[in-house]
Amino acid sequence: MRLRVWLPPLAELGSDSRVSFEVMDKARQVQHRDFVALGGLPKGVDCELVLHPVDVVLLEIRPPRLRGSKLAAALPSLVEERLVGNIEDVHVVATPALADGTAIAAVVDRASLSRALELFVRQKQRVLSVVPNAFALPFNAQRWHVRIRDGAGSVRSGPYSGTSFSTAGEVPVELQLLLKHAEAAPTALAVDGDCDTGMWSRELGVSVAQLAPDARAAPVVLDLMQYQFSPGVTDLRGWRVPAALGGILLFVMLLGLNLHALKLSGDEAALRERMTEIAREVIPGVSAVLDPVAQVRQRVDQLRSGAGVNNAEFLSLSFAMGQVVEIDSVQSMDYRNQTLSIEFVPEANNTPTMREAVASRAAEIGLELRFVDGRAIVRRKAGS
Repeated sequence: MRLRVWLPPLAELGSDSRVSFEVMDKARQVQHRDFVALGGLPKGVDCELVLHPVDVVLLEIRPPRLRGSKLAAALPSLVEERLVGNIEDVHVVATPALADGTAIAAVVDRASLSRALELFVRQKQRVLSVVPNAFALPFNAQRWHVRIRDGAGSVRSGPYSGTSFSTAGEVPVELQLLLKHAEAAPTALAVDGDCDTGMWSRELGVSVAQLAPDARAAPVVLDLMQYQFSPGVTDLRGWRVPAALGGILLFVMLLGLNLHALKLSGDEAALRERMTEIAREVIPGVSAVLDPVAQVRQRVDQLRSGAGVNNAEFLSLSFAMGQVVEIDSVQSMDYRNQTLSIEFVPEANNTPTMREAVASRAAEIGLELRFVDGRAIVRRKAGS
């Protein structure tokens, strides 16, 4: 079920305003009509608002081939010259372009529309669409529909066209001009409201008859709830599903991060335990292992010192030999008792001539080098 609410002028709308409403089923068949205060509308039923004729200006435009936010930005400039007032204060939407490239733009005061929507939010009524008065009427090419209430009315002259007018009983000038310039004028007018049908028939040149409101509500062809007034923006309930999905994704992400942190913590504990075991193996009789890496490094330094290894002397000899031989030719090195033993790759320095050249270059920089069983034994010359 859905409510179609016919609003009074937005400037007069308040929580105590009386409004006409219709209860529609899914097929838009009207099941019930009534006239109540705004606060007396049936609760929990979605609403479709019909704006008063004085609140909407309908203008023919030729829209550019744009969509979405680009079209929203372009529409005000297309109607600016035909409006009185600040263009920044109005909300403009348009029908789809017709075959001739024209469309109908609906212009409404933005602040007034915002206030009306806020009133319905406070009444806990969800608004699904807002339509101009003329487009809420049914369309029949042979018999145009007219609705008049309290001296203001509107007429539906086409699938995507119509106009509003004011009348004090006389025939509206807007209606006369519309019939005069219509490409296919109707043969009759169906009026929902008070009018002198005889006078209207004579002056308009078509049959005018008063009829009860149509039993079926016209479908929405131009919804003013677009762009900044779209339901997903103005109704916070439209964000419930995305917010819930975002919350679920955030929860899953945090859960995954915590599980990963827990796994890393377990891996860290296992690694530290293994490092402690290694430290105990390397340092027999150690009473406590507080920092395995530091304690093992200290033990290695002690072993090197006991074996006569001097790190600075080793590095000095290694650097000096780097000037004598190619680094790629060295397969392994062993340093003990101030003597550096170098084993070369099989194809390097494997001839007497090559070995003599290496020994000569070493001697030039103060090194004593001799080959024993294919290995080069290097130490510094006395006094160097």
